[in-house]
Amino acid sequence: MNQEKKHRIFISYKRVDKDRVFAIKYLSIIMLLIITLPCRAQSTCLDSLQRTHADLNLQAELLQPKYDSIYQLFAQCTTDEQRLVHIAAIEKLDKKVQHISNKIRKLEDEIEVEKARIEQVKRDAYLAEKQAAAQAKSLVPLKGALNGHDWVDLGLPSGTKWATCNVGTTQIHGVGTRVAWGETASKQLYSPETCQYNDTLMPSIYGSSKHDLATAKWGEGWYTPTLQQWKELIEYCDWDYVMINGIHGVLFTSRKTYNTIFLPSTGYTDDQTYKLIHTTYNQAYWTSTGLRNDGAHTYIANYEQGYMSTSYRYVGRCVRAVCTL
Repeated sequence: MNQEKKHRIFISYKRVDKDRVFAIKYLSIIMLLIITLPCRAQSTCLDSLQRTHADLNLQAELLQPKYDSIYQLFAQCTTDEQRLVHIAAIEKLDKKVQHISNKIRKLEDEIEVEKARIEQVKRDAYLAEKQAAAQAKSLVPLKGALNGHDWVDLGLPSGTKWATCNVGTTQIHGVGTRVAWGETASKQLYSPETCQYNDTLMPSIYGSSKHDLATAKWGEGWYTPTLQQWKELIEYCDWDYVMINGIHGVLFTSRKTYNTIFLPSTGYTDDQTYKLIHTTYNQAYWTSTGLRNDGAHTYIANYEQGYMSTSYRYVGRCVRAVCTL
């Protein structure tokens, strides 16, 4: 090969590489613009909510002198008829205060959601750039789908890919299906008497189409995570308690690929009443690893921390699936 031809090939490779880098940077900029454009509108919405909140608080404060005036008049009453008139006035004022208080509480919830949305926009913008850079360096896709269900690569040593939503839903903030351990269908009552495998020796349900909800519902290749896979997730990802689409939950962020999975609050069945409780702040997810004849390992989290624990099998919990490609 002559020198001129080598030179042309080198220039061609260099141009392709340069174009690839430019395309990645251009794509990152576009992603950032798409994500951050709503931020200003959200800030304006938050300002409006906060102004309304301040106005309502002011209205509530202005009612206090009216209370004082009525109570002063009440103290000067000499007949029951006069007292009844002032009692009626106080009751009317109470209703007004209650109405304002309800509006304030509702606004406070809306403000919390709006703040969380703004934080989500900022977080997504930051992560989008990091994810694009990580994908540019990777020889394989860091996001994909199996049997129609999305997964992300969190850069874990085992190569485990985690689903982006719970089994039984297509939304990242959806709860999905709650089941007793080893069962594949939800039910109204979760108790020892209704649990099919409460006294069955079953060390694992990993990949069983009969006992593993992920495999049964999403097909071969999807599994309920083992105890070790959950521990790996906790060890190699950052943990944050956030709100997404108005739902509290845990956000795991990879330190390597910057991909994330969101575990929404699911609640769990109370051991005494067998009713679903703590759906606002508690996450409760099964592992596929059994414990004794009546127990299994589980992942528990609240707004303070997440940790591995154990549970009776009859309790209704959700499943976040994994796959290994």
